[in-house]
Amino acid sequence: MRAFREALQKLAKAKGFEPERRPLLEEAFHFITSSEKPPFLILQAPTGYGKTLLSFALAVHSLWDASIFDRVIHVLPMRSIIEDIQKTAEEAFGFSRTKMMGSSGEFLHLFPLNITTADTFTWDLLKLNTKKRHRVKAGQEFGYDYLTQASILTSLVIFDEAHFLLEDESMVTAFLSVIEFLTSQKVPIVVMTATLSEAHRRIFEKYAKKNGYDFTVLSPQENDPFIERELKKDIKIEFRHGDPINFVEHGKRNAVIVNSVARAVELFDRVRNNPNIWHESERVMLIHGRMTPTHKRELIDRLRRWIKEGNFLLIGTQAVEAGVDFSVDLMITDKAPINSLLQRFGRVARYGNETKAKIIVLEDAPCGPYPRDKVEKTVELMKGNRVFSRVPKTYQGIVTEVHGKKPTSITKNVNKELEGKLLRLMKDPTKRAPHVLSAIESLTAKGISVMRGFLIPLLVGEEAVLISPSKLMELYSKGIVEVRGWKGEIRNLNDAYNVAKSIALGENVEVVFTGEYDWERGIP
Repeated sequence: MRAFREALQKLAKAKGFEPERRPLLEEAFHFITSSEKPPFLILQAPTGYGKTLLSFALAVHSLWDASIFDRVIHVLPMRSIIEDIQKTAEEAFGFSRTKMMGSSGEFLHLFPLNITTADTFTWDLLKLNTKKRHRVKAGQEFGYDYLTQASILTSLVIFDEAHFLLEDESMVTAFLSVIEFLTSQKVPIVVMTATLSEAHRRIFEKYAKKNGYDFTVLSPQENDPFIERELKKDIKIEFRHGDPINFVEHGKRNAVIVNSVARAVELFDRVRNNPNIWHESERVMLIHGRMTPTHKRELIDRLRRWIKEGNFLLIGTQAVEAGVDFSVDLMITDKAPINSLLQRFGRVARYGNETKAKIIVLEDAPCGPYPRDKVEKTVELMKGNRVFSRVPKTYQGIVTEVHGKKPTSITKNVNKELEGKLLRLMKDPTKRAPHVLSAIESLTAKGISVMRGFLIPLLVGEEAVLISPSKLMELYSKGIVEVRGWKGEIRNLNDAYNVAKSIALGENVEVVFTGEYDWERGIP
């Protein structure tokens, strides 16, 4: 446990808090480092528990004992979460790197702690370095194909907030092929989540048991100091109707979390243009997923200062649901599925010395982009549940009711043919980068997206922001993007979709933002 204690001390010093025992993480650390068979751990801990400490501790351990794994790869479901975790890792340890498409010079996972996105991680397992695809296609190199995959197969892999990937219809096929391949290779695996349904657990257990893993699920016990403190907190949840801005309270740390960028920007503009809503205009912030990595890092740094200084108003989207460390006294949120709401709730009275807060869930808010049935089921069950807190036992039943008891509630969204093809590409040693690229291009040409639909990297200076084909069409119509290498106009959604396909196929097409980037609103 020496590595665990050292990691805790360094993290506490960097973050400025007194170290506190985390029995659940200690138990998880012991299970992984002492297991005689490959470990497969599901760590179910509430938001705010500090699960990332386990990644840091295991990375320290790998420097002293590489008998089970050489390093740690921390996989996150979305780019927006990475900045905050990487900043903490750099401040506390200085031994980590990020690896993302469009914003990293790393091509292998060789540091003690490697932080990456699910998309990049999947491409790396497929032996396809997306930065090298043009040279691979031209037959000039293999793009580190086996080397990158090998750097994963000798690591311990942590999937953080894995429920996002299982519930995302565009990612679930690729994610399950990744799990099947990793377990076939006996790679140690940790799944971290605050919202584990019975269906989720049974899917992971199937793969683990099939391949001879030591499988376990760990949750905090009632005598855990964190749980004891959480149960004492006075956090009121109200269900209301109306304009979210009407519920903001002066003199408090406020967060308004909504389900779309357009809604967030509209609220932000109203606040900034009307000093009667919020008197301190310099203490209003907008965060969403269509901001550059540099912009988001600056905002997160500012938010950290604000948390210590006093009142503010944060307006954001799902981009702040997980991984961004902040705490507020009042949260106003659009209705959403239970897993998303719990992530948002984890940003209310988050720290140990905070005991009182309020959450307002807006029942009349738009459901999109979430499935209406899951959103409405969540609201119905929460309103009927008399005992509800951020402690897993108080919401576990709701998670299972919303997301399902049987694995078929998840696997019904899996493209079996695609899953099999991806698995063969990962496993077959004769399938090198050119073979993989050819197979992916063939799928793309048929309109089959391997991951995340056909999102488009919008180049903003030297950075990239992912946008949808419909957003491309909107920006193009305003004359603030240039589509280089594309012949013709963007007249309709089909044209925009074809641009996205061309980029996915590796054609020499770039979408460049030619307007003036808004350092308050990002790409609205």
